[in-house]
Amino acid sequence: MKLWHYTKMGLQQGPVPEDELRQKIRRGEIGEATLVWHEGMADWLPLSQVPALQEANPAVPVMTPPLELPPHMPATLPQVAAPPGNVPLPQPPAYHGDYVAPQISNYMWQSIVALVISIGMMLVICLPIGMPFAIVALVYATKVEGLRAQGNFIEAQSASTSAKTWMIISYVLSGLIFLGFMGMILLVVIS
Repeated sequence: MKLWHYTKMGLQQGPVPEDELRQKIRRGEIGEATLVWHEGMADWLPLSQVPALQEANPAVPVMTPPLELPPHMPATLPQVAAPPGNVPLPQPPAYHGDYVAPQISNYMWQSIVALVISIGMMLVICLPIGMPFAIVALVYATKVEGLRAQGNFIEAQSASTSAKTWMIISYVLSGLIFLGFMGMILLVVIS
C-alpha cells in the first residue's frame, strides 16, 4: 500500500497509509487544494489533480452509469434546483512558503517569579494570599506551548491571557500584603 504525504497549514504531514488519507479526504480534513505526494511522483500535486484519490473526495462528483427507467416513467425528469448550502466552496490556493506560527507569550517565568514571591511571603508573614493565584497562572502558562504546537492558536492565546491575568493578581495581592506588613512594622517602630 502506498504511503502518502500531505500538507496542512503549510507543514508537511505523513507518511500515512492510503486508506487513512482517503478517510481524511472523506471527512473534509483535506481539501482539493491540499498538496499530496507519494514516492514515485515527480512533484507535489493538489488533491484535485490526483485521479487515484478523486473517488474519496466528496467535493468531486463521481460519475455513475445512468439508471434505466421503467417503461411507464417519462424519459425526462423535471429539473429541481439544488438546495442552498450544497454547493462546495472554492478552496484557497495552497500556501507554498514557509509557514511561521504566531508567537504567543506563555508568561512562564513571570508566573514562576510570582510563585516564588508568594512562597516567600508565606514563609515571612505566614499568609499564602498570592500563592493560589500564582499556581493557577503557572498551570495556564504550561498549556500555551502545547496548544500552539497543535495549531490551536485561539486556545493558546486564551491560555496566555489567563496566565497573565492570574499572574498579575498574584503580584498585586502579594504586593498589597507586603506593603501592609511593612506599614505595620513601620507603625510599631515609630510608636
